[in-house]
Amino acid sequence: MPKRKCSEVDLYLGSNLSYYRKLAGLTQQQVADMLNLNRTTYTKYETGASEPSIEILKRIADTFGVEVSELLDEAPDQINSGVFDSAFEKENIQNELRVLCKDYSSLSREDREEVKRLIERLKNKK
Repeated sequence: MPKRKCSEVDLYLGSNLSYYRKLAGLTQQQVADMLNLNRTTYTKYETGASEPSIEILKRIADTFGVEVSELLDEAPDQINSGVFDSAFEKENIQNELRVLCKDYSSLSREDREEVKRLIERLKNKK
């Protein structure tokens, strides 16, 4: 069977999945486990070889604490673009994000919505 071509959305999705996963300091296996998926299935989402269903896409967005649109939009790779002042800071942020992602994914949908509202209030407070 010939390998299918990736659309631009597939490429953005895969790149964004990889970005948010690395930002959280997680492996593909860890993300797959959090989503109750096979690692190979999740890897295919990152490489564009397969597309997740809408339901799984929503679960992925919830896991990373982002909107589905953020997974589908073209976005710059900030991991290696000087966003972090130092490798030490980057590592500390990744460790913190790893813990937060795991904690966040264990919350109920209602509690995750409450966390999102709190973050928005804190962002708007600036």
